[in-house]
Amino acid sequence: NQLLSGSPVIFISPSASGKGIVDLAEIMVGDKASSPSKKKDLTRIVKAWIPVASGSVLKASEEALKVFETYEIPILSIHGDKDEMGKKVTEMLGSTANAKTVELSGGHPVYLDSPDEFVSEVLQFLEENGL
Repeated sequence: NQLLSGSPVIFISPSASGKGIVDLAEIMVGDKASSPSKKKDLTRIVKAWIPVASGSVLKASEEALKVFETYEIPILSIHGDKDEMGKKVTEMLGSTANAKTVELSGGHPVYLDSPDEFVSEVLQFLEENGL
């Protein structure tokens, strides 16, 4: 069985859409995917992850979040300075998955509140990681 036929991609997942990546990481570390080769499949799908206040991170297992660092999948976690939940997500990813963390001026939809700064941070992250 072939998991994917294309190349891994960079995911930008604002808010609830981050659940898809969190669930994928949980599957990769779950009982059905206990072999190292299955965990490595995550790198065939995800090249980098940019969660923007993705609350599902707070319910993720530590093992699922650590798999990003283990397989050198870079993370840029962004939140607005008025978004307490987003701040918790960013702090958790910074401490658990070695994510680059950024706080911008704004609320939960910080990409709407500070669009120029948001794009600048994303482009800088992509450049820093050769993406």
